[in-house]
Amino acid sequence: MKTIYVIVCLLLASFPLLRAAEPEASPFPGLQKAMLPADYEAAGLQKLEPAERAKLDEFIRSYVAISNEKVATSAVDKAVKENKVSAPEVIQSKIVGPFTGYNGRTIFTLENGQRWAQSQRDSAYYPKIDSPPVIIVKKGFGYRMYIAGGGEIRVTLVR
Repeated sequence: MKTIYVIVCLLLASFPLLRAAEPEASPFPGLQKAMLPADYEAAGLQKLEPAERAKLDEFIRSYVAISNEKVATSAVDKAVKENKVSAPEVIQSKIVGPFTGYNGRTIFTLENGQRWAQSQRDSAYYPKIDSPPVIIVKKGFGYRMYIAGGGEIRVTLVR
């Protein structure tokens, strides 16, 4: 019980760090600077308003970041399956979309591309939380997911 208390305290203490760790600015300079002027004009991007260009640039930054994270997760999963490395002891990510609890058969989709299923048949309901951060900790032969504002539950990796 003391171990769970320590992990929960660490989890709660790490949420501000997770926010601080998110990059404020991406190395992607924007389409206008990244493309050759002739290509930029040929694509008709000069017709976009500055706000529209900024929204498109932000979409590309976000898409590339998520794609890179999925590629890295896939590489780790492949290395674990081939017994080149052991599975990570701690995984940090966020649930994709709103979280309102679990019903005994819930599958959690994370931003890193992983899907985790409940391995215990409990049900719990919480006030809606948009994309809450989670920490998954390897415990003995299984995993336990700690959800910010949503308690904890035993889970198994689906993919």
